[in-house]
Amino acid sequence: MALGVVCGAMWLVCRAAAWLPAYYAREEQAWIAAVQNAARDSEIQHPEPPRIGVLWREFFTAAPPLNRWTLIAVLVIGFVATRLWLNMPPGWPMAAWFLYACGLILLALVDQQTKLLPDVLTIPLLWLGLLMQIFPETASFGLELAVIGAVLGYVPLWLLAQAYRLIRGRDGLGMGDLKLLAAMGAWSGPWVLPQVTFGAALLAILGFLLERLLRRRCGGLQEERPFGPWLILAYGLIVFTPISGMA
Repeated sequence: MALGVVCGAMWLVCRAAAWLPAYYAREEQAWIAAVQNAARDSEIQHPEPPRIGVLWREFFTAAPPLNRWTLIAVLVIGFVATRLWLNMPPGWPMAAWFLYACGLILLALVDQQTKLLPDVLTIPLLWLGLLMQIFPETASFGLELAVIGAVLGYVPLWLLAQAYRLIRGRDGLGMGDLKLLAAMGAWSGPWVLPQVTFGAALLAILGFLLERLLRRRCGGLQEERPFGPWLILAYGLIVFTPISGMA
């Protein structure tokens, strides 16, 4: 894999991991202000969305910050690129898997900071996984199994989330997590989903216990925590560490 492509991907992921949380924070403040104004005017004035050109310039006219998130992104992207280069022949499948991996890394970093898995990232990854199975040069197990994987990644946990909401009166699992699992099912088939779900739950529990052990401020059991990073970590350990899982 060309060094320039890898470096460019590192820059984009690091920049997006810093820019997206700031963008969503601004959007949230704009909606809060709109709701507060509606309390006086009896009508919500929807905030005007920023122009694409303004967002484009804002994104590309600043460098990624140097912090722990960018360090994690650089190290993980470098690891994935090396694994792909050593275990897959150059071509479209390698490029697609590298793009997919970069998307997962960005999702993990954004979710960790904002507790959001944006549709603008999860949905394209889902469609790309399905499109991979259409073309003979990129297909691995067929479109039918990819669709089954996407459905099984979303529907069962969606039903569980609805049942939890009815019983407890609040959300227990975000819809972004379900779309992420659907994308994983489309890319790696339905058989990977039980392993990923169980592994992510186990890693999340171990992470919480480790925080407690280190006596860091981690809140109580009722505090909302992002689950996406654990899903992505479990998926990476299952699929990306043994490269045969991509074939």
